[in-house]
Amino acid sequence: MITTAAQLLFGLATYFPGFNKIRRKKTGGTDSARYCYSVWLRHLIMARKYGMQQVPSVVAELGPGDSLGIGLSALLSGAQKYYAFDVVNYADVQSNERILDELVKLFLKREPIPDHNEFPRLKPRLNNYDFPDDILTIESMAENLLQDRVEEIRKTIKNQGSKDKCIEYKTPWFDSSIIQRDDVDFIYSQAVLEHVDQMEGVYQSMNNWLKPGGYMSHQIDFKSHGLADQWYGHWQYEKWLWALIKGKRPYLLNRLPLSSHKKYLESNSFAVKHCAKHLEDAIAPREKLASDFQHLTDEDLVTSGAYILSSKY
Repeated sequence: MITTAAQLLFGLATYFPGFNKIRRKKTGGTDSARYCYSVWLRHLIMARKYGMQQVPSVVAELGPGDSLGIGLSALLSGAQKYYAFDVVNYADVQSNERILDELVKLFLKREPIPDHNEFPRLKPRLNNYDFPDDILTIESMAENLLQDRVEEIRKTIKNQGSKDKCIEYKTPWFDSSIIQRDDVDFIYSQAVLEHVDQMEGVYQSMNNWLKPGGYMSHQIDFKSHGLADQWYGHWQYEKWLWALIKGKRPYLLNRLPLSSHKKYLESNSFAVKHCAKHLEDAIAPREKLASDFQHLTDEDLVTSGAYILSSKY
C-alpha cells in the first residue's frame, strides 16, 4: 500500500543537494527501436485516418525522453525536419545512432507495427497493425531510406543544435519563440502532457508553432502513476500537500483531467478530430477528492487516459 507519508518523505528528500541527480533514470520505452517505430506509425495512421493528407514535412515532439527514436522514425518516413522539445536533456548520441540503424532495418522490411501483445500498455490502439503501405509506399520509402539520406540524419544526430539541420533539440523549451511561428505541420506526444506544468501556456505555444490546418496527436495518461493506491488518488491530495510531495523534482504530474485539455484546445483554436477515452470501472468519488478537484465533470471521474487528435483552424 502506498501511504501519503511515504510520498511526502520522498518529496522532502528532493530538497537535499544532489538527490535529483542521483535519482535520475531512464524515462521509459523510447530506447527501444521497436517501441519508437510502433508509436510513430500509430500517430501517423490515426492522423491520416482523420484527415491528414500526407506525411508531414516538419514535425515536433514534446518530451522525447531517452532517445529521439520516434522523431527518427518520422524522418525515415519522409519528414524533412524534426524538433525535439524536452525539459531535461536525456538524449544520448550513441543510443540514437543504434536506434537509427535498427529503425532503418524495420522500415526496409516493412515490418508490421508491434501491437498490444508486445507493448500491452501502448496506446492508441489500432484496428490493423499491418505496415501502412497506402501512406508509406514502396516508391516513397525507397527514396526516404537512401544511404546518403540516412547518413545525413546520422550526422545531424551528432550535432543536434545546429540550424539548417534535420534535427533540432530544444531544452528547456518553454519559450514559444524558440522556433518560427506557423513552422510545424504535426505535433505529437506520447504519455508526456500529464507531466508538463503550465499547460495553458503550452497549448498557446503549440498554437504558435503549428501551421493553420496542421495536426496535433497526443496520448495522455490521467492516472496517479503509483503516487496513490487508486488511479484517481492524486486528485485526493490538497494543493499544499501535493507541493511537498513533488518537492524539487523538475516534473511529476500536473493532475489535469480530460476536461482541462478540452478547454485549452478550444480556447487555442484547435478542433478535436478524434478522442479515444480509456474508461475505468472504478469511479473517482467526488466527495473524497481535494477541494481543487470537486469541479471535475462526470466524464473526468471515469476517464484515466485519452488519445486526442486535433487540428488548428
